[in-house]
Amino acid sequence: MKTSGQEELVAVAELHQADAVFQGGGVKGIALVGALLAFADQGWTEWVSVAGTSAGSIVAGFLGCGYAPADLEKILRTTPYAEFEDFGPGGKFVGGGINLVGHHGLAHGEAFHEWFADMIENQTFGDVAKRGKTLKMIAADITQKEMLVLPDDLPNYLDPKTKQPIVIDTFKVADAVRMSMSIPFFFQPVEVTHAASGKSSTIVDGGMLSNFPVWLFDVDDRAPERPTFGFRLYGGKSMTPGGLHSMMQRVAWPVAFGWDMFGTAMEAWDKRFMSHSTRVRTCPISAEGVGTVDFNISDADQTKLLESGERAGQDFLAGFRLEDYFNTYGKKLEPAPVAVS
Repeated sequence: MKTSGQEELVAVAELHQADAVFQGGGVKGIALVGALLAFADQGWTEWVSVAGTSAGSIVAGFLGCGYAPADLEKILRTTPYAEFEDFGPGGKFVGGGINLVGHHGLAHGEAFHEWFADMIENQTFGDVAKRGKTLKMIAADITQKEMLVLPDDLPNYLDPKTKQPIVIDTFKVADAVRMSMSIPFFFQPVEVTHAASGKSSTIVDGGMLSNFPVWLFDVDDRAPERPTFGFRLYGGKSMTPGGLHSMMQRVAWPVAFGWDMFGTAMEAWDKRFMSHSTRVRTCPISAEGVGTVDFNISDADQTKLLESGERAGQDFLAGFRLEDYFNTYGKKLEPAPVAVS
């Protein structure tokens, strides 16, 4: 005979609802989709609130805009990854070098921005809200020295057309994702006007401050009604493209040094934080040695990442129990009343 609490937990499982937070990791983010496929196979098919940093914001963005994990797998197979290295004439070392000096990033980032905007049909955060979803992502304002939670913090900046504070509902999801995935020195940062100071702010990849914001939907004034699952990547190669790091160490050591600091920032804090409070709800996924900016990734490596994600999802769910779940504040699940037959 089930107790009342057990019946409530069964009810949650039958709803197939959960929230999700995805870690950043560039091209390695393909593995996140593999994990989502494994979760779908086990009945977790409705992602209500989704969030992420960098590549994680891309996956979250697709889900928030109405795509299912199966859709994402198809998209990944046709994504023009190599085109995202839009260094300009002369390639990585010439065009990229010129852009790095002039705009603080090897690649312009516009090829990705245009592709993603087209894929989600230029949806706004208002469109996401109408669908009953919540979408958030992390970015960093290095001018104001602040971590940004988008879209919540967008009204602190001015719309370049109206010169008024940005209106969240009309802000394009693709523009926010472009902010979140602006890997320092690799992609050109985004410049926006800070409303209070009137000065330009430089926005870069949120991984500088929180590459795995699994805490984002946690609150301390009530218990969660559904679980938040974290999807975390580990084991990939250095974020710097092959050969470029060693070249930069010789001719532009500050850039190489900056890359190393960013790589450390992406991993260290969230890794330590997770070990204390989020392991029970975090699905760890091997990146199978793929690098963050391996945009020339082969079909075989894409398959390897997808399969790694699927294995990780299966292994995690095999040992996951709803009754063991707790969030950052130590709160257990207390689902909304649902009739159980």
